[in-house]
Amino acid sequence: MFVAAAASLASQPGQACPAPADNRTARLTSALKSGYGVQYWGASFQAETLAQAPHGLLIIEATKIGAADTSDGREVTFTPEEMKRVRRQGERPVLAYLNLTEVEPWRDYWPEDGITPPWLGPETSTGDKLAAFWRSEWREILRQRAIRLMNTGVDGLFLDDALNYFVAGSLKGKAPGMPSDVPEAAEIMLSLVQEIAIEARTVRCNALVIVNNGVFVGRDAGPENLTAFDAYRAAIDGIMIEDGFGGADTPVLHTALQEDYLAKGIPVLSLDFALKAQTEDMVKRARVKGYAPYIVPDGSFSSLEPPVAEAP
Repeated sequence: MFVAAAASLASQPGQACPAPADNRTARLTSALKSGYGVQYWGASFQAETLAQAPHGLLIIEATKIGAADTSDGREVTFTPEEMKRVRRQGERPVLAYLNLTEVEPWRDYWPEDGITPPWLGPETSTGDKLAAFWRSEWREILRQRAIRLMNTGVDGLFLDDALNYFVAGSLKGKAPGMPSDVPEAAEIMLSLVQEIAIEARTVRCNALVIVNNGVFVGRDAGPENLTAFDAYRAAIDGIMIEDGFGGADTPVLHTALQEDYLAKGIPVLSLDFALKAQTEDMVKRARVKGYAPYIVPDGSFSSLEPPVAEAP
């Protein structure tokens, strides 16, 4: 109880953060021992039910109602009081979802004048609209959202779709000023993640930051950007890989996770989509590699699956 209270106090806005990086690493590692969960929507997506979840760490949407479903076109977020219950008065870290590169229609960052926003980037082959994450206008939106999300009372941010730097860097002439190649796009993503981490920590000095699907960003930026990659790794507290033992199960992926993250003391969270019958095998494979596993049988995030606690 004393340890939980001390961790909570050290992460409150306005409090000094002695040895912040060490403090963050210790808190995340401790939380992952009890397993983590991911939920973004669904009938049970309420403060009361989330508060009862047994997971040591939760990754959730801070938004309860999207902009398209409100009368004033503004998202409705959990209140600080609700978030406090979900966090169990600070005993359990909760991270809010923030998409780095995909333009989502249920957000309220769209302009009201009907003009094509300067931060709208290329469209993928599957129809997803990407943000021009290299432009100052989009970076300002993300900085504002980071502060807004942190002000709900969460412990940090879960940064999704970092991998779209590769998509943007692979396209040619699709948007003004876009990166000319993958290394340039990766270098921009390294700096963008650091900007968001800085903003989050202006609100909560020990804010946790986990990046999803950005495993190769340092390698893609190239050896000449090693200093930037080191700064990026110092800014984040964990990395997640989705479907690491499914379609993306390649030796180079796990080599990069081991050499670039685990060897640097950065926890790896593995989230796999699997049938119930495959769960035990997936968990074993993840544990062998030193990852914190979580299995989603139906491929959706409309409810929480049981946490996978650290093996005794």
